[in-house]
Amino acid sequence: MKRILLVVILVSVALACGYEMDTIVDAPTAGILQKGETDIFTELYKDNGLLLGVRVSVVERLMFGVSYGAENIVGNEEPEWHDQVEFYFKWRVMDEKPKIPALALGYDSQGHGRFYEEQDSTGATIRRYDIKSKGFFIVGSMNFNFLGNLGLHLGGNYSMEDDNDGSHVNVYTGLDKTLGDIAVLSVEYDLAINENENWLETITDEQVEYFDRGYLNAGLGVYFSQNLYLQVKFNDLLKTRGDTIAADRSIRMKYYFDIK
Repeated sequence: MKRILLVVILVSVALACGYEMDTIVDAPTAGILQKGETDIFTELYKDNGLLLGVRVSVVERLMFGVSYGAENIVGNEEPEWHDQVEFYFKWRVMDEKPKIPALALGYDSQGHGRFYEEQDSTGATIRRYDIKSKGFFIVGSMNFNFLGNLGLHLGGNYSMEDDNDGSHVNVYTGLDKTLGDIAVLSVEYDLAINENENWLETITDEQVEYFDRGYLNAGLGVYFSQNLYLQVKFNDLLKTRGDTIAADRSIRMKYYFDIK
């Protein structure tokens, strides 16, 4: 009930009120790169983790990409390379029109944080990230002029990550708001109805008391130029995971360029 109420509040705030984002914090929007555009990104996350990726649009309304990461990149320990390259695909089915949101379909296998392959408290083998990837998704996005740009996003997804008892279907929503000409504040809420309580208790080594809170994530991004974007991310602000103190903090940098 609390998760549904939070979704209603986020949607209501946005409805009170030329710019689009490809993601909110981690969750995809209906925004898409224009034909010939490319972005290269890198993310620094917990456990000396490093994620590298690229996304490109070679035809109208369609973009795709790949990403790969590892933990313990910096330091004197053996790097823990992820078992696989992750893939991204998005097709904008419908452009935004007055009173009608843009609509996109896609697939994203890149989750947030560390990648695990181990047994949960029931003895079942799991393969997943700290926060699951979206997998197959459908999302609608609409933008409003409200002291700059205000974007509203609502999506559903079916994660392909295997954690035994967890569901695959999930829902998320979010907002992004420009702050002047160079900064963007983003907030997203993942209901996490596809989470596995047994897995969370195994990783955190304690009972998960706030499992029904979902994942509240936020980000503050700055455009240093037309091509360079830096975002500070704060995942799991509700501390759904027992191993999160204040927030799971990471930094993402994107560089955009045109290949036309």
